[in-house]
Amino acid sequence: MKETQEYKVLARKYRPQTFYDLIGQDTIVEILTNAINSNRVAHAYLLTGVRGVGKTTTARLIAMSLNCQNKKIDICEPCGECDSCNTITNDHNLDVIEMDAASKTGVDDVREIIDNVKYKPVNSTFKIFIIDEVHMLSKNAFNALLKTLEEPPEHIKFIFATTEVKKIPITILSRCQRFDLHRIDNEILSEHILKISKLENINIDKEAVALIVRASDGSVRDSLSLLDQAIANNNDIIKADHIVKMLGLADRGKIFDLLDYIFAGNAEESLKLYNNLYKSGADITMIFDEMLTAVHFITQIKIAPKLSENIYIPELEREKGLEISSKLSMASLGIFWQVLFKGYQELQNGFHLHQLGEIIILRLIYIHQGPSPDDLLNKNNESDEFEKTSPKLSDNPDNISNKKDTNINDNSTIVIKNNTSGISVKTFREFVDLFFSFREGVLHSYLYNDVKLISFKEGEVTLNSEAVNDNNFNRKVAKCISKWTGRIWQINSSSSKVGSSLQEDDIINQQKEIDKMKNNPEMKNIFKSFPGIIIQSINSIDDINNEEKEVNLNKQEREK
Repeated sequence: MKETQEYKVLARKYRPQTFYDLIGQDTIVEILTNAINSNRVAHAYLLTGVRGVGKTTTARLIAMSLNCQNKKIDICEPCGECDSCNTITNDHNLDVIEMDAASKTGVDDVREIIDNVKYKPVNSTFKIFIIDEVHMLSKNAFNALLKTLEEPPEHIKFIFATTEVKKIPITILSRCQRFDLHRIDNEILSEHILKISKLENINIDKEAVALIVRASDGSVRDSLSLLDQAIANNNDIIKADHIVKMLGLADRGKIFDLLDYIFAGNAEESLKLYNNLYKSGADITMIFDEMLTAVHFITQIKIAPKLSENIYIPELEREKGLEISSKLSMASLGIFWQVLFKGYQELQNGFHLHQLGEIIILRLIYIHQGPSPDDLLNKNNESDEFEKTSPKLSDNPDNISNKKDTNINDNSTIVIKNNTSGISVKTFREFVDLFFSFREGVLHSYLYNDVKLISFKEGEVTLNSEAVNDNNFNRKVAKCISKWTGRIWQINSSSSKVGSSLQEDDIINQQKEIDKMKNNPEMKNIFKSFPGIIIQSINSIDDINNEEKEVNLNKQEREK
Protein backbone atom coordinates (compact mmCIF):
# COMPACT_ATOMS: atom_id res chain seq x y z
CA MET A 1 0.00 0.00 0.00
CA LYS A 2 1.39 3.33 -1.07
CA GLU A 3 1.80 5.78 1.80
CA THR A 4 0.26 9.18 1.14
CA GLN A 5 2.52 12.10 1.84
CA GLU A 6 1.21 14.61 4.34
CA TYR A 7 0.31 17.92 2.75
CA LYS A 8 2.06 20.92 4.22
CA VAL A 9 0.19 24.22 4.01
CA LEU A 10 1.85 27.07 2.16
CA ALA A 11 2.38 29.13 5.32
CA ARG A 12 4.55 26.33 6.74
CA LYS A 13 6.08 25.19 3.48
CA TYR A 14 7.42 28.64 2.61
CA ARG A 15 8.32 29.74 6.12
CA PRO A 16 11.51 31.89 5.98
CA GLN A 17 14.69 29.97 6.75
CA THR A 18 17.00 33.00 6.68
CA PHE A 19 16.73 36.66 7.57
CA TYR A 20 16.92 37.38 3.85
CA ASP A 21 13.62 35.51 3.33
CA LEU A 22 11.82 37.62 5.97
CA ILE A 23 9.81 40.17 3.94
CA GLY A 24 8.67 43.64 4.97
CA GLN A 25 10.83 43.91 8.13
CA ASP A 26 14.04 45.38 6.73
CA THR A 27 14.84 47.64 9.69
CA ILE A 28 14.44 44.90 12.29
CA VAL A 29 16.47 42.47 10.18
CA GLU A 30 19.28 44.99 9.88
CA ILE A 31 19.40 45.63 13.66
CA LEU A 32 19.31 41.93 14.56
CA THR A 33 21.92 40.87 12.01
CA ASN A 34 24.27 43.64 13.14
CA ALA A 35 23.78 42.61 16.79
CA ILE A 36 24.53 38.94 16.02
CA ASN A 37 27.54 39.76 13.84
CA SER A 38 29.03 42.04 16.49
CA ASN A 39 28.22 39.60 19.31
CA ARG A 40 26.00 42.18 21.06
CA VAL A 41 22.95 39.98 21.50
CA ALA A 42 20.62 40.98 24.33
CA HIS A 43 19.51 38.43 26.91
CA ALA A 44 15.81 39.12 26.20
CA TYR A 45 13.87 40.22 23.12
CA LEU A 46 10.21 41.17 22.82
CA LEU A 47 8.65 40.87 19.35
CA THR A 48 5.28 42.55 18.86
CA GLY A 49 2.90 42.97 15.94
CA VAL A 50 -0.39 41.79 14.46
CA ARG A 51 -0.97 38.16 13.62
CA GLY A 52 0.97 36.58 10.79
CA VAL A 53 3.74 39.18 10.29
CA GLY A 54 6.60 36.89 11.37
CA LYS A 55 7.05 37.13 15.15
CA THR A 56 7.55 33.41 15.84
CA THR A 57 9.51 33.02 12.60
CA THR A 58 11.88 35.84 13.63
CA ALA A 59 12.32 34.22 17.06
CA ARG A 60 13.29 30.92 15.43
CA LEU A 61 15.70 32.67 13.05
CA ILE A 62 17.43 34.31 16.01
CA ALA A 63 17.69 30.91 17.71
CA MET A 64 19.04 29.26 14.54
CA SER A 65 21.56 32.05 13.97
CA LEU A 66 22.90 31.87 17.54
CA ASN A 67 23.17 28.06 17.63
CA CYS A 68 24.11 27.27 14.00
CA GLN A 69 27.01 24.81 14.00
CA ASN A 70 28.31 25.97 10.61
CA LYS A 71 28.04 29.67 11.26
CA LYS A 72 30.79 31.69 9.64
CA ILE A 73 32.44 34.73 11.16
CA ASP A 74 30.62 37.99 10.47
CA ILE A 75 27.73 36.11 8.82
CA CYS A 76 24.64 35.75 10.97
CA GLU A 77 22.55 33.75 8.52
CA PRO A 78 21.95 30.13 9.64
CA CYS A 79 23.12 27.44 7.26
CA GLY A 80 19.84 25.52 7.41
CA GLU A 81 21.68 22.21 7.00
CA CYS A 82 23.35 21.41 10.32
CA ASP A 83 21.72 19.33 13.04
CA SER A 84 20.94 22.41 15.12
CA CYS A 85 19.17 24.21 12.27
CA ASN A 86 17.21 21.13 11.24
CA THR A 87 16.08 20.28 14.74
CA ILE A 88 14.97 23.87 15.41
CA THR A 89 13.05 23.90 12.12
CA ASN A 90 11.34 20.61 13.03
CA ASP A 91 10.74 21.56 16.71
CA HIS A 92 13.03 18.85 18.06
CA ASN A 93 15.89 20.87 19.50
CA LEU A 94 16.51 20.24 23.20
CA ASP A 95 18.10 23.64 23.73
CA VAL A 96 15.37 25.71 22.05
CA ILE A 97 12.23 25.44 24.16
CA GLU A 98 9.02 26.90 22.78
CA MET A 99 6.11 27.54 25.13
CA ASP A 100 2.61 28.65 24.24
CA ALA A 101 1.57 31.03 27.00
CA ALA A 102 -2.03 30.81 25.83
CA SER A 103 -2.25 27.25 27.19
CA LYS A 104 0.39 27.50 29.92
CA THR A 105 -0.47 30.62 31.83
CA GLY A 106 0.24 29.74 35.45
CA VAL A 107 3.11 30.36 37.81
CA ASP A 108 3.94 26.61 37.88
CA ASP A 109 4.69 26.70 34.15
CA VAL A 110 7.08 29.60 34.65
CA ARG A 111 8.75 27.84 37.61
CA GLU A 112 9.48 24.94 35.25
CA ILE A 113 11.36 27.41 33.00
CA ILE A 114 13.23 28.88 35.98
CA ASP A 115 14.33 25.41 37.10
CA ASN A 116 15.57 24.73 33.56
CA VAL A 117 17.62 27.91 33.42
CA LYS A 118 20.38 26.63 35.71
CA TYR A 119 21.23 23.76 33.34
CA LYS A 120 23.62 24.44 30.48
CA PRO A 121 22.74 23.65 26.86
CA VAL A 122 23.08 20.03 25.75
CA ASN A 123 24.79 20.54 22.38
CA SER A 124 24.31 24.23 21.52
CA THR A 125 25.89 27.54 22.38
CA PHE A 126 22.77 28.98 24.02
CA LYS A 127 19.66 27.63 25.66
CA ILE A 128 16.82 29.72 24.23
CA PHE A 129 13.28 30.05 25.57
CA ILE A 130 10.67 31.22 23.07
CA ILE A 131 7.39 32.17 24.77
CA ASP A 132 4.58 32.86 22.29
CA GLU A 133 1.53 34.99 23.23
CA VAL A 134 3.38 36.03 26.36
CA HIS A 135 0.66 38.52 27.31
CA MET A 136 -1.51 35.55 28.36
CA LEU A 137 0.67 34.80 31.38
CA SER A 138 -0.89 35.51 34.75
CA LYS A 139 0.28 38.32 37.02
CA ASN A 140 1.93 35.85 39.39
CA ALA A 141 3.68 34.14 36.47
CA PHE A 142 5.14 37.47 35.32
CA ASN A 143 6.30 38.25 38.85
CA ALA A 144 7.97 34.86 39.15
CA LEU A 145 9.90 35.54 35.93
CA LEU A 146 11.18 39.00 36.88
CA LYS A 147 14.40 38.12 38.72
CA THR A 148 15.49 35.48 36.24
CA LEU A 149 14.75 37.81 33.34
CA GLU A 150 16.79 40.61 34.89
CA GLU A 151 19.94 38.58 35.56
CA PRO A 152 19.89 35.35 33.55
CA PRO A 153 22.97 33.11 33.15
CA GLU A 154 25.22 33.83 30.17
CA HIS A 155 24.00 30.76 28.29
CA ILE A 156 20.31 31.78 28.48
CA LYS A 157 18.32 33.87 25.98
CA PHE A 158 14.62 34.78 26.20
CA ILE A 159 12.50 35.67 23.16
CA PHE A 160 8.91 36.76 23.76
CA ALA A 161 6.24 37.18 21.09
CA THR A 162 2.89 38.91 21.54
CA THR A 163 0.05 40.64 19.71
CA GLU A 164 -1.05 42.56 22.85
CA VAL A 165 1.98 44.43 24.10
CA LYS A 166 -0.16 46.75 26.27
CA LYS A 167 -1.12 43.79 28.48
CA ILE A 168 2.48 43.08 29.43
CA PRO A 169 3.66 44.62 32.74
CA ILE A 170 6.06 47.53 32.43
CA THR A 171 8.52 45.67 34.66
CA ILE A 172 8.84 42.98 31.96
CA LEU A 173 9.05 45.50 29.12
CA SER A 174 11.90 47.37 30.80
CA ARG A 175 13.99 44.16 30.86
CA CYS A 176 13.63 43.43 27.12
CA GLN A 177 14.70 44.89 23.82
CA ARG A 178 11.47 45.55 21.97
CA PHE A 179 10.95 45.18 18.22
CA ASP A 180 7.67 46.12 16.53
CA LEU A 181 6.99 44.08 13.40
CA HIS A 182 4.87 46.05 10.94
CA ARG A 183 2.04 45.01 8.64
CA ILE A 184 3.39 44.00 5.27
CA ASP A 185 2.92 46.59 2.54
CA ASN A 186 0.34 45.61 -0.09
CA GLU A 187 2.84 45.82 -2.94
CA ILE A 188 5.36 43.57 -1.17
CA LEU A 189 2.64 41.11 -0.20
CA SER A 190 1.29 41.01 -3.76
CA GLU A 191 4.76 40.21 -5.13
CA HIS A 192 5.17 37.50 -2.48
CA ILE A 193 1.88 35.81 -3.43
CA LEU A 194 2.74 35.93 -7.13
CA LYS A 195 6.18 34.43 -6.40
CA ILE A 196 4.74 31.52 -4.39
CA SER A 197 2.00 30.95 -7.00
CA LYS A 198 4.70 30.63 -9.62
CA LEU A 199 6.63 28.13 -7.48
CA GLU A 200 3.42 26.11 -7.05
CA ASN A 201 2.64 26.31 -10.79
CA ILE A 202 -0.61 28.12 -10.08
CA ASN A 203 -2.13 30.66 -12.47
CA ILE A 204 -3.67 33.59 -10.64
CA ASP A 205 -4.69 36.96 -12.06
CA LYS A 206 -3.75 40.26 -10.42
CA GLU A 207 -7.36 41.08 -9.54
CA ALA A 208 -7.54 37.93 -7.41
CA VAL A 209 -4.19 38.74 -5.79
CA ALA A 210 -5.47 42.24 -4.91
CA LEU A 211 -8.55 40.74 -3.22
CA ILE A 212 -6.43 38.28 -1.22
CA VAL A 213 -4.06 41.05 -0.13
CA ARG A 214 -6.94 43.27 0.93
CA ALA A 215 -8.58 40.48 2.94
CA SER A 216 -5.31 39.51 4.68
CA ASP A 217 -4.77 43.05 6.03
CA GLY A 218 -0.97 42.95 5.97
CA SER A 219 -0.62 39.40 7.35
CA VAL A 220 1.61 37.02 5.38
CA ARG A 221 0.16 33.94 7.05
CA ASP A 222 -3.44 35.02 6.33
CA SER A 223 -2.61 35.73 2.68
CA LEU A 224 -1.00 32.30 2.19
CA SER A 225 -3.91 30.60 3.95
CA LEU A 226 -6.36 32.32 1.58
CA LEU A 227 -4.18 31.36 -1.38
CA ASP A 228 -4.19 27.77 -0.14
CA GLN A 229 -7.98 27.85 0.05
CA ALA A 230 -8.28 29.36 -3.43
CA ILE A 231 -6.00 26.67 -4.89
CA ALA A 232 -8.16 23.97 -3.32
CA ASN A 233 -11.28 25.48 -4.91
CA ASN A 234 -9.83 26.05 -8.39
CA ASN A 235 -7.05 23.89 -9.77
CA ASP A 236 -6.65 25.52 -13.19
CA ILE A 237 -6.68 29.31 -12.80
CA ILE A 238 -7.69 31.55 -9.93
CA LYS A 239 -9.74 34.59 -10.92
CA ALA A 240 -11.21 37.47 -8.97
CA ASP A 241 -14.76 36.10 -9.05
CA HIS A 242 -13.52 32.88 -7.42
CA ILE A 243 -12.11 34.89 -4.50
CA VAL A 244 -15.32 36.92 -4.28
CA LYS A 245 -17.43 33.76 -3.94
CA MET A 246 -14.94 32.12 -1.57
CA LEU A 247 -14.91 35.05 0.85
CA GLY A 248 -18.58 35.97 0.48
CA LEU A 249 -17.59 39.36 -0.90
CA ALA A 250 -19.66 41.57 -3.13
CA ASP A 251 -18.48 42.27 -6.66
CA ARG A 252 -16.16 45.27 -6.33
CA GLY A 253 -17.46 46.88 -9.51
CA LYS A 254 -21.05 46.60 -8.31
CA ILE A 255 -20.07 48.18 -4.98
CA PHE A 256 -18.84 51.26 -6.83
CA ASP A 257 -22.03 51.22 -8.92
CA LEU A 258 -24.06 51.09 -5.70
CA LEU A 259 -22.17 54.08 -4.31
CA ASP A 260 -22.71 55.92 -7.58
CA TYR A 261 -26.49 55.40 -7.33
CA ILE A 262 -26.49 56.51 -3.68
CA PHE A 263 -24.52 59.67 -4.43
CA ALA A 264 -26.91 60.37 -7.32
CA GLY A 265 -29.88 60.03 -4.95
CA ASN A 266 -31.39 57.16 -6.96
CA ALA A 267 -33.11 55.14 -4.23
CA GLU A 268 -34.86 52.72 -6.61
CA GLU A 269 -31.70 51.62 -8.43
CA SER A 270 -29.69 51.55 -5.19
CA LEU A 271 -32.11 49.14 -3.50
CA LYS A 272 -32.44 47.06 -6.67
CA LEU A 273 -28.66 46.57 -6.94
CA TYR A 274 -28.38 45.92 -3.19
CA ASN A 275 -31.03 43.18 -3.40
CA ASN A 276 -29.30 41.63 -6.42
CA LEU A 277 -26.04 41.45 -4.46
CA TYR A 278 -27.90 39.83 -1.58
CA LYS A 279 -29.58 37.26 -3.87
CA SER A 280 -26.24 36.39 -5.47
CA GLY A 281 -24.97 35.21 -2.07
CA ALA A 282 -23.06 38.24 -0.79
CA ASP A 283 -23.06 38.58 2.99
CA ILE A 284 -24.91 41.71 4.17
CA THR A 285 -22.15 42.72 6.56
CA MET A 286 -19.51 42.16 3.89
CA ILE A 287 -21.42 44.41 1.45
CA PHE A 288 -21.17 47.32 3.86
CA ASP A 289 -17.60 46.41 4.77
CA GLU A 290 -16.75 46.67 1.08
CA MET A 291 -18.61 49.97 0.87
CA LEU A 292 -16.53 51.34 3.76
CA THR A 293 -13.34 50.23 2.03
CA ALA A 294 -14.50 51.81 -1.24
CA VAL A 295 -15.39 55.14 0.42
CA HIS A 296 -12.00 55.13 2.15
CA PHE A 297 -10.32 54.60 -1.22
CA ILE A 298 -12.39 57.39 -2.82
CA THR A 299 -11.32 59.71 0.01
CA GLN A 300 -7.67 58.74 -0.50
CA ILE A 301 -7.84 59.34 -4.25
CA LYS A 302 -9.59 62.67 -3.58
CA ILE A 303 -6.57 63.77 -1.52
CA ALA A 304 -3.95 62.14 -3.74
CA PRO A 305 -5.15 61.80 -7.37
CA LYS A 306 -1.83 60.14 -8.33
CA LEU A 307 -3.12 57.06 -6.52
CA SER A 308 -5.08 56.34 -9.69
CA GLU A 309 -1.75 55.48 -11.35
CA ASN A 310 -0.90 52.71 -8.87
CA ILE A 311 -0.72 49.47 -10.89
CA TYR A 312 -1.25 47.33 -7.79
CA ILE A 313 -4.80 48.67 -7.49
CA PRO A 314 -7.30 47.15 -9.96
CA GLU A 315 -7.96 49.40 -12.95
CA LEU A 316 -11.73 49.36 -12.40
CA GLU A 317 -11.35 50.68 -8.86
CA ARG A 318 -8.95 53.38 -9.97
CA GLU A 319 -11.26 54.63 -12.71
CA LYS A 320 -14.44 54.47 -10.63
CA GLY A 321 -12.78 55.98 -7.57
CA LEU A 322 -11.38 58.90 -9.54
CA GLU A 323 -14.73 59.50 -11.25
CA ILE A 324 -16.76 59.51 -8.00
CA SER A 325 -14.21 61.58 -6.07
CA SER A 326 -14.41 64.37 -8.65
CA LYS A 327 -18.14 64.81 -7.90
CA LEU A 328 -17.85 65.07 -4.10
CA SER A 329 -16.31 67.38 -1.53
CA MET A 330 -14.19 66.18 1.39
CA ALA A 331 -16.88 67.36 3.81
CA SER A 332 -19.53 65.25 2.08
CA LEU A 333 -17.25 62.21 2.05
CA GLY A 334 -16.55 62.68 5.77
CA ILE A 335 -20.25 62.78 6.67
CA PHE A 336 -20.98 59.84 4.36
CA TRP A 337 -18.25 57.79 6.02
CA GLN A 338 -19.55 58.54 9.54
CA VAL A 339 -23.13 57.56 8.70
CA LEU A 340 -21.96 54.43 6.86
CA PHE A 341 -19.68 53.39 9.73
CA LYS A 342 -22.50 53.89 12.24
CA GLY A 343 -24.72 51.70 10.07
CA TYR A 344 -22.01 49.05 9.86
CA GLN A 345 -21.79 48.99 13.68
CA GLU A 346 -25.57 48.53 13.88
CA LEU A 347 -25.30 45.53 11.55
CA GLN A 348 -22.77 43.87 13.88
CA ASN A 349 -25.34 43.45 16.64
CA GLY A 350 -28.60 43.89 14.74
CA PHE A 351 -31.45 41.67 13.60
CA HIS A 352 -33.24 41.45 10.26
CA LEU A 353 -30.00 42.42 8.58
CA HIS A 354 -31.41 42.60 5.06
CA GLN A 355 -34.08 45.14 6.05
CA LEU A 356 -31.59 47.06 8.19
CA GLY A 357 -29.25 47.27 5.20
CA GLU A 358 -32.02 48.85 3.10
CA ILE A 359 -32.70 51.41 5.82
CA ILE A 360 -28.99 52.31 6.02
CA ILE A 361 -28.88 52.86 2.24
CA LEU A 362 -31.96 55.12 2.39
CA ARG A 363 -30.34 56.97 5.29
CA LEU A 364 -27.20 57.52 3.20
CA ILE A 365 -29.26 58.84 0.28
CA TYR A 366 -31.17 61.22 2.54
CA ILE A 367 -27.95 62.50 4.16
CA HIS A 368 -26.30 63.04 0.82
CA GLN A 369 -29.30 64.88 -0.62
CA GLY A 370 -29.32 67.31 2.29
CA PRO A 371 -27.23 70.50 2.37
CA SER A 372 -23.49 70.02 2.66
CA PRO A 373 -21.46 71.64 5.46
CA ASP A 374 -20.17 74.16 2.91
CA ASP A 375 -23.72 75.10 1.94
CA LEU A 376 -24.70 75.56 5.57
CA LEU A 377 -21.62 77.65 6.22
CA ASN A 378 -22.27 79.85 3.20
CA LYS A 379 -25.89 80.24 4.26
CA ASN A 380 -24.79 81.26 7.74
CA ASN A 381 -22.32 83.78 6.33
CA GLU A 382 -25.03 85.24 4.12
CA SER A 383 -27.29 85.57 7.15
CA ASP A 384 -24.57 87.35 9.14
CA GLU A 385 -23.86 89.67 6.24
CA PHE A 386 -27.58 90.50 5.97
CA GLU A 387 -27.70 91.25 9.69
CA LYS A 388 -24.73 93.61 9.35
CA THR A 389 -26.08 95.49 6.34
CA SER A 390 -29.79 95.57 7.24
CA PRO A 391 -31.12 98.75 8.90
CA LYS A 392 -31.55 98.46 12.65
CA LEU A 393 -34.49 99.78 14.62
CA SER A 394 -32.25 102.22 16.46
CA ASP A 395 -30.85 103.61 13.18
CA ASN A 396 -34.21 105.12 12.28
CA PRO A 397 -35.08 108.21 14.37
CA ASP A 398 -38.75 107.66 13.62
CA ASN A 399 -38.70 104.40 15.53
CA ILE A 400 -37.41 105.99 18.74
CA SER A 401 -40.07 107.16 21.15
CA ASN A 402 -39.63 109.99 23.61
CA LYS A 403 -41.92 108.25 26.06
CA LYS A 404 -40.49 107.10 29.39
CA ASP A 405 -41.09 103.43 28.65
CA THR A 406 -40.50 101.91 25.21
CA ASN A 407 -41.38 98.28 24.37
CA ILE A 408 -39.41 96.55 21.59
CA ASN A 409 -40.50 93.10 20.44
CA ASP A 410 -38.08 90.84 18.55
CA ASN A 411 -37.11 87.20 19.18
CA SER A 412 -37.41 87.82 22.93
CA THR A 413 -39.52 90.54 24.51
CA ILE A 414 -37.31 93.27 25.89
CA VAL A 415 -38.66 96.14 28.00
CA ILE A 416 -36.31 99.11 27.77
CA LYS A 417 -36.71 101.95 30.22
CA ASN A 418 -35.55 105.30 28.93
CA ASN A 419 -32.46 105.27 26.71
CA THR A 420 -30.38 102.15 27.42
CA SER A 421 -27.18 103.66 26.07
CA GLY A 422 -26.60 105.49 29.32
CA ILE A 423 -26.80 102.50 31.70
CA SER A 424 -23.73 101.98 33.85
CA VAL A 425 -23.01 98.65 35.54
CA LYS A 426 -20.57 98.79 38.47
CA THR A 427 -21.11 95.39 40.14
CA PHE A 428 -21.92 91.86 39.07
CA ARG A 429 -25.21 91.99 40.96
CA GLU A 430 -26.24 95.06 38.95
CA PHE A 431 -25.16 93.14 35.86
CA VAL A 432 -27.42 90.20 36.73
CA ASP A 433 -30.32 92.44 37.83
CA LEU A 434 -30.39 93.96 34.34
CA PHE A 435 -31.41 90.60 32.91
CA PHE A 436 -34.32 90.52 35.35
CA SER A 437 -35.31 94.10 34.50
CA PHE A 438 -35.28 93.38 30.78
CA ARG A 439 -37.27 90.17 31.26
CA GLU A 440 -34.55 87.70 30.15
CA GLY A 441 -35.75 85.16 32.68
CA VAL A 442 -33.79 82.13 31.51
CA LEU A 443 -30.48 83.99 31.29
CA HIS A 444 -31.15 85.65 34.64
CA SER A 445 -31.81 82.27 36.25
CA TYR A 446 -28.52 80.86 34.89
CA LEU A 447 -26.55 83.95 35.96
CA TYR A 448 -28.03 83.96 39.45
CA ASN A 449 -28.16 80.22 40.26
CA ASP A 450 -25.58 78.38 38.16
CA VAL A 451 -22.81 80.73 37.08
CA LYS A 452 -19.79 81.34 39.31
CA LEU A 453 -18.16 84.76 39.13
CA ILE A 454 -14.38 84.67 38.68
CA SER A 455 -13.70 88.36 37.95
CA PHE A 456 -15.71 91.47 37.09
CA LYS A 457 -15.00 94.90 35.69
CA GLU A 458 -17.18 97.10 33.56
CA GLY A 459 -16.96 95.84 30.00
CA GLU A 460 -15.33 92.47 30.84
CA VAL A 461 -16.62 89.56 32.91
CA THR A 462 -15.02 86.16 33.52
CA LEU A 463 -17.40 83.35 34.48
CA ASN A 464 -17.37 79.65 35.23
CA SER A 465 -20.45 78.54 33.29
CA GLU A 466 -19.77 74.76 33.24
CA ALA A 467 -23.13 74.11 34.92
CA VAL A 468 -25.01 75.87 32.08
CA ASN A 469 -26.25 73.53 29.38
CA ASP A 470 -26.03 76.02 26.54
CA ASN A 471 -23.03 76.28 24.22
CA ASN A 472 -24.05 79.80 23.13
CA PHE A 473 -24.62 81.12 26.66
CA ASN A 474 -21.68 83.57 26.73
CA ARG A 475 -22.55 84.95 23.30
CA LYS A 476 -26.21 85.50 24.29
CA VAL A 477 -25.20 87.27 27.51
CA ALA A 478 -22.70 89.49 25.69
CA LYS A 479 -25.22 90.40 23.01
CA CYS A 480 -27.90 91.40 25.53
CA ILE A 481 -25.71 93.39 27.90
CA SER A 482 -23.97 95.19 25.02
CA LYS A 483 -27.35 96.16 23.57
CA TRP A 484 -28.67 97.46 26.87
CA THR A 485 -25.62 99.40 28.00
CA GLY A 486 -24.58 100.76 24.61
CA ARG A 487 -21.01 99.45 24.92
CA ILE A 488 -19.24 96.24 23.95
CA TRP A 489 -18.91 93.65 26.70
CA GLN A 490 -16.52 90.71 26.67
CA ILE A 491 -17.74 87.55 28.41
CA ASN A 492 -14.91 85.10 29.13
CA SER A 493 -15.08 81.46 30.25
CA SER A 494 -12.97 79.90 32.98
CA SER A 495 -12.75 76.48 34.61
CA SER A 496 -11.58 77.96 37.92
CA LYS A 497 -13.43 76.82 41.04
CA VAL A 498 -12.55 79.82 43.21
CA GLY A 499 -15.68 81.81 42.43
CA SER A 500 -19.21 81.55 43.73
CA SER A 501 -22.70 82.20 42.42
CA LEU A 502 -24.96 84.98 43.61
CA GLN A 503 -27.32 82.37 45.00
CA GLU A 504 -24.50 80.91 47.13
CA ASP A 505 -23.53 84.40 48.33
CA ASP A 506 -27.14 85.16 49.25
CA ILE A 507 -27.47 81.89 51.16
CA ILE A 508 -24.34 82.72 53.18
CA ASN A 509 -25.55 86.25 53.86
CA GLN A 510 -28.99 84.95 54.77
CA GLN A 511 -27.50 82.58 57.30
CA LYS A 512 -25.52 85.43 58.84
CA GLU A 513 -28.72 87.47 59.19
CA ILE A 514 -30.51 84.49 60.73
CA ASP A 515 -27.70 84.01 63.27
CA LYS A 516 -27.84 87.74 64.08
CA MET A 517 -31.62 87.63 64.51
CA LYS A 518 -31.38 84.63 66.85
CA ASN A 519 -29.40 86.80 69.25
CA ASN A 520 -32.06 89.51 69.24
CA PRO A 521 -33.71 89.71 72.73
CA GLU A 522 -37.24 89.87 71.28
CA MET A 523 -36.59 86.80 69.09
CA LYS A 524 -35.19 84.95 72.10
CA ASN A 525 -38.50 85.51 73.91
CA ILE A 526 -40.39 84.21 70.87
CA PHE A 527 -38.25 81.06 70.80
CA LYS A 528 -38.98 80.49 74.49
CA SER A 529 -42.71 80.92 73.94
CA PHE A 530 -42.77 78.71 70.83
CA PRO A 531 -40.13 75.96 71.31
CA GLY A 532 -39.14 74.04 68.18
CA ILE A 533 -39.64 76.87 65.68
CA ILE A 534 -36.84 77.71 63.23
CA ILE A 535 -36.04 80.66 61.00
CA GLN A 536 -35.90 79.47 57.40
CA SER A 537 -35.35 82.77 55.63
CA ILE A 538 -35.58 86.55 56.00
CA ASN A 539 -37.43 88.39 53.24
CA SER A 540 -38.53 91.95 52.76
CA ILE A 541 -41.80 92.85 51.06
CA ASP A 542 -39.82 93.94 47.97
CA ASP A 543 -38.03 90.58 47.81
CA ILE A 544 -41.34 88.71 47.87
CA ASN A 545 -42.77 90.87 45.08
CA ASN A 546 -39.62 90.40 42.98
CA GLU A 547 -39.75 86.62 43.45
CA GLU A 548 -43.36 86.56 42.29
CA LYS A 549 -42.40 88.62 39.23
CA GLU A 550 -39.53 86.24 38.40
CA VAL A 551 -41.78 83.17 38.69
CA ASN A 552 -44.31 84.75 36.33
CA LEU A 553 -41.52 85.77 33.93
CA ASN A 554 -40.07 82.24 33.81
CA LYS A 555 -43.55 80.85 33.21
CA GLN A 556 -44.03 83.19 30.25
CA GLU A 557 -40.65 82.20 28.81
CA ARG A 558 -41.53 78.51 29.04
CA GLU A 559 -44.91 79.09 27.37
CA LYS A 560 -43.13 80.71 24.41
